[in-house]
Amino acid sequence: MSNPAITAHEVGVRELLEVLDGCGLRLETPVSGQHAVVAGTRLFDPLTPLGPGGGGILLGIGVHPGANESAQLIIDAAVAGFNALIIKSFSESCADLVQIATTAAINLLVVDDDIEWQQLDSLISSALASASAAHSAGSDLAVGDLFALANAIAAMTGGATAIEDMQEHVLAYSTVTDQPIDGNRREGILGRKVPWLENSAEVYAELFRSPGARRIPRAPNSLGRLAVAIRAGAQPLGSIWVVDADGTLDADAERAIERAADVAALHLLRARSSADLARAQRSELVRRLLEGSESSHLIASQMGCDPQGSFLVLACQPALSEPVDEVTMSRLVDLIRLHCQSHQPGIECVTIGTTVYALLVGAAAIDLSRISLMAQRLIDRSGAALMIDLKICVGTVGTGSTQVYSSRTDADMGLALLSQTNSRESLVNARDARSELALLEISRVLLQNHRLLSDAARKVIDADSRSGTEYAKTLRCYLENSRDSAATAHALSVHQNTLRYRLRRADELFNIDLANADDTLWLWLSLRALESH
Repeated sequence: MSNPAITAHEVGVRELLEVLDGCGLRLETPVSGQHAVVAGTRLFDPLTPLGPGGGGILLGIGVHPGANESAQLIIDAAVAGFNALIIKSFSESCADLVQIATTAAINLLVVDDDIEWQQLDSLISSALASASAAHSAGSDLAVGDLFALANAIAAMTGGATAIEDMQEHVLAYSTVTDQPIDGNRREGILGRKVPWLENSAEVYAELFRSPGARRIPRAPNSLGRLAVAIRAGAQPLGSIWVVDADGTLDADAERAIERAADVAALHLLRARSSADLARAQRSELVRRLLEGSESSHLIASQMGCDPQGSFLVLACQPALSEPVDEVTMSRLVDLIRLHCQSHQPGIECVTIGTTVYALLVGAAAIDLSRISLMAQRLIDRSGAALMIDLKICVGTVGTGSTQVYSSRTDADMGLALLSQTNSRESLVNARDARSELALLEISRVLLQNHRLLSDAARKVIDADSRSGTEYAKTLRCYLENSRDSAATAHALSVHQNTLRYRLRRADELFNIDLANADDTLWLWLSLRALESH
């Protein structure tokens, strides 16, 4: 439990929630102004009368939304001067308690049922400290703390320790002498980046699925490890790795690094709170540009960009056949951001649905050859490190912030083109695929308005579906080969007589006049749309 006397005195409930975003805590009432400042936490004890709250947060351990005494506790906490009360819903409605808390002018917050109270208490204490220190820009206290923590872990466990973030960057490492290390640790420290190994993706995925410490067996040219994920609630923040040279680290070592993971979460939250807030603000501006805001010129100016400059949207999406879990998706976003920032520093990535967008501006937006090289490296790295088949479309270059939405639309259409079943490509440039994208968009218009589809094309598709024939394929191939019988027969691997028979039967069955240019154009577009659908 934190001491109100030593916690920050300039943090409100809303700011606290911003720092703890994603940690399973949510506000159910309008923000009460009775106590504007959060002053530490207090654990609820039903056998002890409430003392003066002093603007603190009361952790309602054991408080059930359906219990009669819960309503009275809210009133008592408000009278005692508590700023807020946190409870768990236990999958029940808290509507009655919300109404009581609103009347009593106290903030009622609900935390996810699977969050431990001790962990929540630690997270709130860290968040209060980090929010109050947010104005200390450039301070490296958090990094220094992590190095001290790494040394403390190494001393407790007897193994060389490293602390990583979600991008596998080495944030801190122990310097205790005479502890065995291997080449991977040396390379990771020198490059501040964990070296890639063939099974890295599987190891990290399993680690972030594990609730506690996990043993990583010895591999060729590598010593064994004891590792644990660092989390803030359900949100992964990084990991701790301890070298287990001879496999003798015991259960005490496991418990030690699990406790250390909670402490590391506090340091990482503190270190990133200010940066995350600035990133979230910039990401929101990018999102508004992508959605075609009428205030695009103003938004671009707020981002420090020339509203009349060049803009380009890069759209990235995992193959739709591959469901990606939340942890892996988070790592993918970080990987995309890292590669995009190597092309243009300061880029923020925005996730909408299953698509990750990056907005390139200025000179970086018009260097298409370099963008394509960066995108291909990203695809390769995604496959190797995360086992994700990533699809990327480089949108068109737009002049002026009002063209950002058009670039995004082209990028989305490019992803749709790559997702077609007959596409084996992973990268497309919208500039080089203008005709294909235009035809894809025409196909969508036809499918949205069936009145525009050729009746003959619909009959052909239905007949093929019922009988297993290939009239649609034959007609499309014939028209795409400029009605050249020899070329069409070769493409279909059939005799020309067989081709002529199919075309004659198509005319008889579906009343298709292949000599009429307008009819054949309409037929071809309709077949293309229906087959893509």
